[in-house]
Amino acid sequence: MRKFYEVKLEFDNLYKNEVIFTAIVPVNLTINKQCKIKGKNNTNNEEYYKWQFIYSLIYSGLYSKDVIGVEVSFPKGNKESNPIRFDAAIFDSSDWFEHYRKWHEERNAISLEWLRKHLIGVIEFKNENSKSIESVYNVQLKPSLKEVESDFAIGIIYDTEKLYLFKKTSNLFLRLDDSLNLKGDSSTIKELSLEIPDGYYKIPSFEQLLKRITNIEIDVTKRTIDDLEVISGSYSKQLSEGIHNILKVMDSVSMKNQRGYEILIQVMALKIFDEKQNEELKNKFLQFYQTKDEKEKLDLLFYITKKERNYVSLNDENIQEFIKRMRTLYNKAAAKYHYILKKSDSETIIWEKEEHVKIIAAIVEQFQNYTFIKSEKSDLYQIVFYKFASEFSKADKGQFLTPLPIIDFIVRIMNPRNNESIIDPTSGIADFLSVSYVNSKSTLDDGNFYGCDNDENMIMLAQLNMLLNGDGNAILKYRPSWGSITWKFDERNDLVRLIPSMHKDGNWDNWLDQTKLKKFDIVLTNPPFGEDRKIEAKTSSDKEILEMYHLWNESRCGNWIDPGLLFLENTYRILEEHGRMGIVLSNSIASIDRWKKAREWLVSNMRIVALFDLPSNIFADTGVNTTIIVAYKPTSKELEKLKQQDYEIFIKKINNIGYEVRTSKRVKYYNPIYKINPVTFDVEIDEKGNPILEEDFTKTISDFKDWCLSQEKTLSDLFVK
Repeated sequence: MRKFYEVKLEFDNLYKNEVIFTAIVPVNLTINKQCKIKGKNNTNNEEYYKWQFIYSLIYSGLYSKDVIGVEVSFPKGNKESNPIRFDAAIFDSSDWFEHYRKWHEERNAISLEWLRKHLIGVIEFKNENSKSIESVYNVQLKPSLKEVESDFAIGIIYDTEKLYLFKKTSNLFLRLDDSLNLKGDSSTIKELSLEIPDGYYKIPSFEQLLKRITNIEIDVTKRTIDDLEVISGSYSKQLSEGIHNILKVMDSVSMKNQRGYEILIQVMALKIFDEKQNEELKNKFLQFYQTKDEKEKLDLLFYITKKERNYVSLNDENIQEFIKRMRTLYNKAAAKYHYILKKSDSETIIWEKEEHVKIIAAIVEQFQNYTFIKSEKSDLYQIVFYKFASEFSKADKGQFLTPLPIIDFIVRIMNPRNNESIIDPTSGIADFLSVSYVNSKSTLDDGNFYGCDNDENMIMLAQLNMLLNGDGNAILKYRPSWGSITWKFDERNDLVRLIPSMHKDGNWDNWLDQTKLKKFDIVLTNPPFGEDRKIEAKTSSDKEILEMYHLWNESRCGNWIDPGLLFLENTYRILEEHGRMGIVLSNSIASIDRWKKAREWLVSNMRIVALFDLPSNIFADTGVNTTIIVAYKPTSKELEKLKQQDYEIFIKKINNIGYEVRTSKRVKYYNPIYKINPVTFDVEIDEKGNPILEEDFTKTISDFKDWCLSQEKTLSDLFVK
C-alpha cells in the first residue's frame, strides 16, 4: 500500500497544470462532475485541495471511493429542519449513495435515518493556510460531528495541505491524537492544540475506523501483524493506562524489583520476536499459495483470551493453555535472542508461581493489540520506552536519557558506515547504537555494535532496543559500580578488567598474557559529567583505579575529577588509529581554566574536528551547559603536521533543538517546538504533513559536511564519504 504523501505528490504531478478534474466520487447526486481546480491567476483553489485529499485517500488504499461523497447534505434533527452540508462525508457502507438518492428524490424517511446511523466521518476543506482553524472547527466541523449518531466518528479539516484530525467519542469532541488534548478528556477548544497539524501517517484507515466504531469482538487467536494497531499519539492514552496497569500489577504482587523487571523485558522481547517471525512467514508464504498449516503458522502467539485472563487458579485449563503458548514462544525466541533470553524458559520465570504469571498476563493483555516493529519510532520511544526506562533507572547513578534529536544529530555528523565497529561505553538503553543502525537503513552489521553500562536494567532495555531496531546481535554488557571505567572489551568480545598495578597512567595495552584490548572505529557517548557527579578517591582502592587514568594524575581538582574527563580519556584509548568520536561533555571542560591541562592533553592527542555548544537544560534536570566534541585520532606524525598548518575547527552554537523538556511523575517528556512561518505565524509542515521542528540540526549538518570537503583528505573521507 502506498503512503498518503506519495499519492499526494502523484496528484500534484498529474494535475498541477490542469484546470478541470473529473470527480472520482459523487458530488451531491452527480457522478463524474467536472470540477474547476484552479482560481485566479491559475492558482490552486479550494477545489484543488479537496480533490488532492480525496484522491490521496482513495489511491493510497486508506478508503474505497464507494464510501465517500462530496457536498453531501441532509436535514439537522427531523426531516423538516434546515439542511446541514458536509464538504465530504464518509459512510460505513457503499450502500450510502442509494439511500442518499432515495432521500433527495423520494424524501424517504427510512433512508434519512439510515444515513444518520451510517455516517462515520465528516471532512471540511479550506484554502486559507490555517488562518481560521478554530472558527472552522467550532462553526462547521463540530456541528457536523454532532449529527453523527454512532459513539465514535472522525472529523477532518484539510486546509491547504495541512491536516487536522478530530474525533467524536461518546459526547466528547477532541483531537484524534490524545497527546494534543492538553487536559485530556476535559480539554476545551483552547486546549486542543489547534496550532499543531497532524502528519498524514496519522489518518486511520477505513478498517481501523470501523474497529473504533463497532467495537467488534476480535478473535485474538487468528491475527497477523497486519491486524495490529500502529502505536501513535492516537493511542497514547490507552497505552499510558496500559503501562500504568502493568506497573500496578507488578507492585501488587511485590515484583516491582529486579526479577520483575527482567520478566517485563523478556516478555517484551517475545513480543518483538513474534512480530518479526510473523512478518518473515507472511513474506515467505504468498497469500494464494497458503495451505491450512501455513495459515496456522502465520497466526501470532503473543495474545491472551478473556477465558485465559479470567482464571481462578493456575490449575485452570485455560491459563495452562496460555502458559504453554508463552513457553513455546519463549523457547523459539531463545534460540535467536540468546543475549536477552535464557537457555531455559524457567531460569528467570517460574511458571508455577502465580505472581510471575500475573505479570506476564498483564503485559500480554496491554500490548497484544499494538505492533512494535511497524510503529513510528518516535511515538514508540515517547509512549513506551522512556516510561519504562524512567521507572527502572537508578537515580543515584545520575542517569538521564539522551533525547533522540541530539542522538540523531551526532550520528549523522559521525557518518558510521560499512562494517565499522561502534561502541557506547555508557550505553544506557543503546540509543546511539539503535539510531546508527536505523539511519543506515540496516546496512550496518549490529554484530559490530558494543555497549557497556553499570545499570543492569538499562542493559536489558538496551538489548530490547537493539532487538527492535536491529537484528539483536549487538554485544551489550553489564558491569556494576565503575562500569566501563575499569572494564574494557578485548578482541574476543569479552570484558576484561584493568589491573591498577599494570595499567597506570593510561598504559592499558600492557598485559603479560595474550590479552589485547579491542579498538573501535567510532565511539558515540553521552557519559555522566559535571561537578555534581564528581568522582572522588574516597578509598585507597578508588585511588588505585583513578591512577590508571592520565587525566586523573594530570588534571584532577584536589581529590576529585569531573567523570566526563575519565570517559574522554577512555574514548581516546579505545579508538583505532583514525577512529573518530562524538562525545557530550560539560561545557566547562571545554572552557574554564580548571580543566586547561585536560584540553591541552586532548589537543596533543586528537585532531579536534568540531565543537557544538548546546543550550542549557536540554537533558531535563541536569542544569549543565553542554558541548558536543567531535574528533578523530591521527598518527602522531599526521597530528604534528596538522598543528603546524594551524588546522581549522568547525564551531557552531546550536540555539534551537526542536523540543523542551518536561518532567511529570519522574517521567521525562520531550515536548516538540515547531517552526513558525514568519509571515503567516502558522506551524510549517513537511511533504509528509508533519509539523517541522524548530531546530538548527539539519542546516548545521549540511554546513558541516560542506566544510569537511575543504579540509584534509583523511577528515573528509571519515566524515563525508
